[in-house]
Amino acid sequence: MHQFASAVLSWILSPFNWLIVLLLVAWIVKKRSLKKTALILAAVVFIIFGNQWLFNWYVKRWQPAPVAIKPALQYSCGIVPGGFASPDEHANGYFNSSADRFIQAVKLYRVGEVKHLLISGGNGKMDEKSFREAHWVKGELLAFGIPDSVIFIEDKSNNTKDNAMNAKTILDSLHLLPPYLLITSAFHMPRAALTFRKAGVPVDPFPCNYSAGMGTSTLSDLVPTPSVMLGWDSYLKEAVGYWWYRVK
Repeated sequence: MHQFASAVLSWILSPFNWLIVLLLVAWIVKKRSLKKTALILAAVVFIIFGNQWLFNWYVKRWQPAPVAIKPALQYSCGIVPGGFASPDEHANGYFNSSADRFIQAVKLYRVGEVKHLLISGGNGKMDEKSFREAHWVKGELLAFGIPDSVIFIEDKSNNTKDNAMNAKTILDSLHLLPPYLLITSAFHMPRAALTFRKAGVPVDPFPCNYSAGMGTSTLSDLVPTPSVMLGWDSYLKEAVGYWWYRVK
C-alpha cells in the first residue's frame, strides 16, 4: 500500500504530467474560455518548469554543499541508505544512477573517515520481491576488498523512515558511538538527515551523487525545454516529504 501511494504521489508531483493533463483538457473541452485557460496554464507550467536556470537556482538552494573528507575526524559508522542498486528482470542486482553513494562509501572507508559501513536497504519494488539490496551491496563491498567484519546490513527497509528506524536498532545493539556519517544523494540529504535525527540517530551529512545544479548558468538556460521538466520530479517529492515529516 505504501509503495502504491508513493507511486501515485510521484505521478502527481510531476510538472510534465501537469503539462500533459492541461493539454488534454484543452483538447477535450468544448467551452472556449476553459480551453483558453488550460492552454495558458500549460504555457505557464512549461515556461516555469522547463527553465534550466530556475531549476539550477532551486537545486543549489535545496541540496547541501559538498563536504570535504576529513580522515582525522573518524566516525564509528557510515550509514548508506538503499536506492542505489536495482534488480533486473532476473532479480540480479546492478548499480543505478545513484551509485555514487557506493563509491563514496568505499572511499570514506579506505581513507579512514569511517570505521564501519551500515547498508540499509530492502526492496522498494512492487514487482520483484526476491532481490534484497543490502545483501547484494555487501557482496560488492567484499569484492572491493572491504572486510566482512566492518560491514553491517539490514534488508527490511523499503523507505527512508524504515532506514532510520532499523539503523537505530542495529547501531544501538552494536554499541557504536554517535555521531554517524550519513552518505546519500544530495537531493535526498535534507529529508534523509531530518528523518534519521527524528528517529534518534544523530548524523552528520555527507552528500554525494550531485546530478544537477552544480554547473554555471548561461543565457540559453532561460529557454524552456521538455527535458528539464522531468528533473523536477525527485526534488518536488523530496520537498513535500521533508515538510510533511517536519510538521508531524
